[in-house]
Amino acid sequence: MIEIKNVTKYFRVGFFGTRKNAVEDLSLDIDGGKVTGFFGPNGAGKSTTIKMIVGLIKASKGSIKINGYDSFDYRARLKLGYLPENPSFPRGLKGIEIINYYAKLLNKKINKNEIYDALKLAGIFYAKNTQAHKYSKGMTQRLALAVSIIGDPEILIFDEPLSGLDPIGRKEFKDIIFKLKERKKTIFFSSHVLADSKELCDRIAVLVNGRLIKNENLENIEKEAAAYAEEKKEERLSGEYNTPLEVYLYDLMLKNRKN
Repeated sequence: MIEIKNVTKYFRVGFFGTRKNAVEDLSLDIDGGKVTGFFGPNGAGKSTTIKMIVGLIKASKGSIKINGYDSFDYRARLKLGYLPENPSFPRGLKGIEIINYYAKLLNKKINKNEIYDALKLAGIFYAKNTQAHKYSKGMTQRLALAVSIIGDPEILIFDEPLSGLDPIGRKEFKDIIFKLKERKKTIFFSSHVLADSKELCDRIAVLVNGRLIKNENLENIEKEAAAYAEEKKEERLSGEYNTPLEVYLYDLMLKNRKN
């Protein structure tokens, strides 16, 4: 459903406008009806890639197509929902007022029940009449999720959806992703938390220093991780990562970040 072909994105930085690649020659296909996890350390280029997919910034080279349309074509975004990394909303407006506003922007016939269903799925219905600036981090994240799913989009793009949430919030947010997965939604989410990999994903892509270093379905990458764990069984493993998959992904990122 999403085709990323040989995409490079660079920025000019510093007084002399030195070129810096944020993403380099990235090619990645995102399968329909599956959950793809996009992992990498901070600064790897994950958010830049997502902003290019949803049409917020333009690739310097290469192409991105959604359902056959260029990512800057409005038709590419008709069935797409987006949850940014740090959502924010105007002060003074209630949650229900904000989601009603975004529903009108979609230019679709969305009735009251559909809006309420989105708020209930996101777990924020109880606070619909509370002003959004009084929301906690987790509540703001939930409201942004509700906004992203109104209109019943086929494709959902989440940028660090679990970032900054407490353990209860993370568990509840994961449950929402599972429910969306049951509805056969195409979900592409970024994260730097390796524990999210096995639990949520059908496929895992890993980005380091703007370069794609791994792109496999979960079954294959778990086999690689098991073989790697057997190879390294005599060595002391990282205290933070205990499962073979987490250790494998961590070491893979660390090796490539140094190169």
